[in-house]
Amino acid sequence: MKHKFTIYAMGQDSLTIELDGVKPIELKRIASHLKRFFDTEIDVLALNQSLTLFEKNCATRLDEVHSFLASLEIEKALIPNSWEFPVMYNGHDLDALAAKLKKTPEELIGLHQSQTYTIEGFGFLPGFFYIGSLPKALQIPRKSTPALRVPKRSVAIAGTQTGIYPIESSGGWYVLGELAFDLFDPNVTPPVFVDVGDEVRFKAISSDEFELLREQQLKGAQLQERLLCSK
Repeated sequence: MKHKFTIYAMGQDSLTIELDGVKPIELKRIASHLKRFFDTEIDVLALNQSLTLFEKNCATRLDEVHSFLASLEIEKALIPNSWEFPVMYNGHDLDALAAKLKKTPEELIGLHQSQTYTIEGFGFLPGFFYIGSLPKALQIPRKSTPALRVPKRSVAIAGTQTGIYPIESSGGWYVLGELAFDLFDPNVTPPVFVDVGDEVRFKAISSDEFELLREQQLKGAQLQERLLCSK
């Protein structure tokens, strides 16, 4: 493997692999190789430049996994899917955050839409996306006091990343707006069709457009077709 890595046990049933300089799309490929190595549908959490494996007694195979990764040849990287997420920028933190960053709300929204992002991993909650990296002008530490209630489908920022809340939760990120549809569905396999390494752009929509999307109640293949965009 061309990337330097460190592997260690997080307990009897989990291993964490930290990789140096790996791209999210490469992380996805390495995860697929690890699943084949274990020859079972193990749980793999990808986040930033690390993979955490969850499988009964997998810590006993630490040396085997290390040898496997050290000899692994990564084939040509996958081509990521590209998605466009329509957002109604009505978040309860929008005005206060704009003032904090010395921007108008319109300038903040424009910056958030100004570039293509990469899904760097999942964590915190099932189906919670970590999408990076934000323009430097939007990078801000998490709130010192988290909100007790952040509605599901909220689009929020903190640090260098955008996150999307799959369920209602407490949270310390600044909420900019919301989606009109669920990207996380625990009743289907896989529960999230967007993957690590995929590209994302955000597009502002009006309240009328938002309500129309809500009424359509898009799910599954219809939702994927609506959000998938060409390069």
